Amino acid sequence: MKTDDLITSLALDLPPTSRSEVDRRVLLFMLPAAGVALAGVVWWLGLRPDLVSAVAGPTFWAKAAYTASLCVAGFWLLDRLGRPGASPRRPAILLAAILAVAAGWAVVELLGAAPDARMDMVMGRSARVCPTNILSLGALAAPFIFFGARRFAPVKPASAGAAAGLLAAGLAATVYGLHCPEHTAAFVAVWYTLGMGLVAVLGAALGRFTFRW
Repeated sequence: MKTDDLITSLALDLPPTSRSEVDRRVLLFMLPAAGVALAGVVWWLGLRPDLVSAVAGPTFWAKAAYTASLCVAGFWLLDRLGRPGASPRRPAILLAAILAVAAGWAVVELLGAAPDARMDMVMGRSARVCPTNILSLGALAAPFIFFGARRFAPVKPASAGAAAGLLAAGLAATVYGLHCPEHTAAFVAVWYTLGMGLVAVLGAALGRFTFRW
């Protein structure tokens, strides 16, 4: 019997764990995860000086909706991938849909802009630091997510780790919006997504060890 088949067989024989209990645990640990990310923004990066006026506008909340929706998708994926026999199909479809909407929004925005303005819309003023800032904040938040999810029993530890990383990344990127003044859909679709993707990759690497049987 192959190792993966043996793990799957053992996982299916596990006694059931209350879904709500494990999910509540992850939700509980999302609070300190968001807290450390917020502390990183406040004490390391600083809040954006126009925050009060920014929260009154739609672009701030549109960006937050994108990152928060990826956080939700990460949570749902983690819930599915962490349970032997559960299908991740629906949360994977949701994730793909969110990314497709962001990409489509960015394309429409760029097509409606003057050609000489498009590069500035993509690069903004902080393209070089945005992904690494999100990665750093996500790395601060991730340990809490992994600790909260340790009662899961994923058949594919790396995939579950990537989902946990996406959850941490969505939290971190949402909080990062309190610092980042960038508002174009093109910038967010490229650089925010890249930063969150890096956290997911980090989560996959960590998942191989933290979720390993």
